[in-house]
Amino acid sequence: MHRPPKRPALSFGLALIRRAVFCLGLAFAGFVQAEKASPPQTPSPTPTSAVAFDVRRGLYSAPITVTLTSEAPVIRYTTDGREPTATIGTPYTAPLRITNTTILRSAAFSGTTRVSPVETHSYLFPSDIIRQGPDPKGFPAGQSAWGGEASSYGMDRRITDDPVYRDRMVPALRSLPSVSMVFARAHFFGADKGIYLNSLRKGIDWERPVSVEWIDPLGGPGFQIDCGARVQGNYNRRPDKSPKHSFRLLFKKEYGAPKLRAKIFPDSRVEKFDTLVLRSDYNNSWIHWDSNVAARGQRIRDAWMKDSQRAMGWLSPHSRPVHLYLDGLYWGIYDIAERPDGSFASSYTGGAKEDYDVINEFEVKGGTGDAFRAMRSARGLAAPARYEQLGSRLDLAEYADYLLLNYYAGNRDWGENKNWYAVRPRVPAGPFRYYVWDGEQIFQGVREDIVNHPYEVPFALAHGLRENAEFRLLFADRVQKHCFGDGALTPDAVAARWMSRAREIDLAIVAESARWGGYRRDPPYNRDQDWIAEQRRLTTRYFPVRTTTLLGQLKAAGLYPAIPAPVAEVASTTAGAPARVTLVAPAANLYYTLDGTDPRLPGSGKPTPSAVPYAAPIASAIPATLKCRAEKDGVWSALMELHVGPR
Repeated sequence: MHRPPKRPALSFGLALIRRAVFCLGLAFAGFVQAEKASPPQTPSPTPTSAVAFDVRRGLYSAPITVTLTSEAPVIRYTTDGREPTATIGTPYTAPLRITNTTILRSAAFSGTTRVSPVETHSYLFPSDIIRQGPDPKGFPAGQSAWGGEASSYGMDRRITDDPVYRDRMVPALRSLPSVSMVFARAHFFGADKGIYLNSLRKGIDWERPVSVEWIDPLGGPGFQIDCGARVQGNYNRRPDKSPKHSFRLLFKKEYGAPKLRAKIFPDSRVEKFDTLVLRSDYNNSWIHWDSNVAARGQRIRDAWMKDSQRAMGWLSPHSRPVHLYLDGLYWGIYDIAERPDGSFASSYTGGAKEDYDVINEFEVKGGTGDAFRAMRSARGLAAPARYEQLGSRLDLAEYADYLLLNYYAGNRDWGENKNWYAVRPRVPAGPFRYYVWDGEQIFQGVREDIVNHPYEVPFALAHGLRENAEFRLLFADRVQKHCFGDGALTPDAVAARWMSRAREIDLAIVAESARWGGYRRDPPYNRDQDWIAEQRRLTTRYFPVRTTTLLGQLKAAGLYPAIPAPVAEVASTTAGAPARVTLVAPAANLYYTLDGTDPRLPGSGKPTPSAVPYAAPIASAIPATLKCRAEKDGVWSALMELHVGPR
């Protein structure tokens, strides 16, 4: 049994009694277990046997002293990532003084039997971390240490000692939440079975047990959970391409709690997870082998894509930046993100995760692939009946927005065979919706045209749908909604979302520069020159003109009509007075409704019976949605929508 030293004699006597009772209880439990056919190796821990730490995990700037206590006879601890056993670890005899970054794992024992869970606490010292060296003890180092590639561990002194950055280093490490992954070194960096050194291997055979801690930079309680970890991604997992691999965390009862229950994403109501992804970035990042690509490093492109899909009115995975540590070594900025699978869908739209079909690049990740194959086999979509049938299997408005977002971003790493998820509710049956995924290779040249000249194999459905006049007009309506007025893809809205993400890592990117900025370049990429330069290019030369450039590409593809949509001019009125709306369109007939219906009759090219020809300014005495289209020689414009009524 362990308590803080110098205890009063009475307390010591009571402790001896408790120890005797505890040991008798263990002896009795052992007798009962001996009568069973298949006794577990480790008895279920009792509440009193758990090891208590009197100093919680966190970031520290001064030495700390940690006291461990348990009702069990023996406490053992490790500082090398391994779980303590009866033969691994050091017996705890006195409080531990900790002066630098330390991973402390502890468990209680009675004889050779572990009688408590393994507790893990990461104590991170930023002033120590910024001196992280190139050959840490216990990690493989050298020119061919990582799958035949050079190892990389150190913080670059050209950044950490630079007068421009040295005073920003510690604040940079405190500017984001920290995620500490702790594991036996052989599980990650072992030559034979380590997943980091065998990063091309996939599947459950290459899943390893880890402890994951969330450390709040503001000193909040955080959390710890035992789970499984795998290397995540495609090119990112190749040692010759990227030294900074991504991970997937899997929360299963085999490791501990079957789900993570925590508030990870401030802008999401979901607080329960089966899995999360730690994204490292590869394309358009400082670790890329192509210097032209690396120079565009920003670390927020994928997050911007997810944010934008939500800004367009649809569900999309949430993400946020964190600092990642592997067994106490700083590994850089990662995005912790949701994975759009059945669990994700059920969390946001209801039902059980088993009620969803989940397809990732044609691989069935949940449910079955039957409905997806039926949807994808659709042909002859110019025919109204086949188009209508497809509309029952695919959310056409969501799909149009999904395409539009990727067209706007000029996504070079996206197409029929790569970087997409499609999910649909199977019980009850519903249409498929597509989710953006791995959106790193965007925002290259401002005139990038993947509408007419895609880099990857174009989606067969997207190609087939262009044959249908109704879909072309539906697509134009979505363009009108998002690329005009205050739409999600207008220059100001795009830039605002970008800068919101940029501000999240504005200071943290200094630490990323020290960790990875010099991996392929001398001098290393840095914040004030390289990162800010790319940010300035996007905000001054890309975002201001990209929407207009895209409109030209869509017109060339027949996805936006030549006849412009009406423009509404709303007259100022006094409070409570009806709004007065003037509609303007060059040399065209205008038709509008105030009852929420489309003024155009689908399939006929004629106005609906409720459509009103525009002749004079409209005064609305009640709140209403004005919908208007221009028409000339049977060709209709995109739909203009406006909410009108008393103010």
